[in-house]
Amino acid sequence: MSKKQLLPLLLLPVIWGSYYVASHEALSLMSVFSVGIVIRAVTMVFLTVLMGVRGELKDLFRVNRVWKWLCLIGLMGFLLDTTAFIGLQLSPAGIGTALLKCDVLFVNLISVVVYKERFTVSDWILSLVMLFGVFLVLNIDLAHLDLFNVGNIFFILSALFVSINAFLIKAAQHHPQNPVSDNVIAYYNNFITLVLFCIAAAVTRQLGELGQMGGNSYLLWALLASGVGQTLIYVVYYYDLRRNPVWLVKVILLLMPIVAAVLGLFLFGDTMTPMQCAGLVVVLAGALCILVTHHRREVQRTQS
Repeated sequence: MSKKQLLPLLLLPVIWGSYYVASHEALSLMSVFSVGIVIRAVTMVFLTVLMGVRGELKDLFRVNRVWKWLCLIGLMGFLLDTTAFIGLQLSPAGIGTALLKCDVLFVNLISVVVYKERFTVSDWILSLVMLFGVFLVLNIDLAHLDLFNVGNIFFILSALFVSINAFLIKAAQHHPQNPVSDNVIAYYNNFITLVLFCIAAAVTRQLGELGQMGGNSYLLWALLASGVGQTLIYVVYYYDLRRNPVWLVKVILLLMPIVAAVLGLFLFGDTMTPMQCAGLVVVLAGALCILVTHHRREVQRTQS
């Protein structure tokens, strides 16, 4: 694997972990759909500027044959965000982060059952070991984890929607009749999700909260940081999905809780126990083993 492929992969959990921390802070001060509206609106501005500078805005109208995929991606974007946000309000953030990372198992199963990818025993073991390390980092007691808690069910649903969406995005990127660019997919995803958030906020009467943002500078900074993070996620995540198997991208994203834990350590004065530090080592070691194994397979494939 070249540095050009490796660096964006390793950058992704840093971006996503930072986004998670910022959005969690915003959710502590505003309701789910209001936060979703602002984050997506900020992201829409950034994407419009980015595509305008690159001269890509005209490509938004060249989505013949692929528009159905784009609508599904937007719907999944709304569902995965909504279920995760609701979960964050009903269950502890640490448990939520851990359960959201169960998407790696959903992705592995979809890859094997639907796309007939070949997974070795070591692939499964390393994925499970990294997931176990994530639970250690987040200080989750598996013996007392109630998977059927309402909040936890929402986290698991979000993990499922994230997994499905990853394959939909990859399908749109490589559509046989009309493959579209990453920014076009991101724009439609963000726009459709924004519209659905607006409808949901209107139905639940949360729109009035938007007028209260001006009096809270901390909330404004959290929302702005979340919008920047969401934009970077679109750019880097889609770049990685286009060039790597979905399962590999998801496995590397298991590093995200480490980023969130480190940010909590430095920004909010959180502490880490020896067990959490051990989990950190487990996750990093698992990621290294997977990257090395994947690189060896690529070399063998090119030589055969």
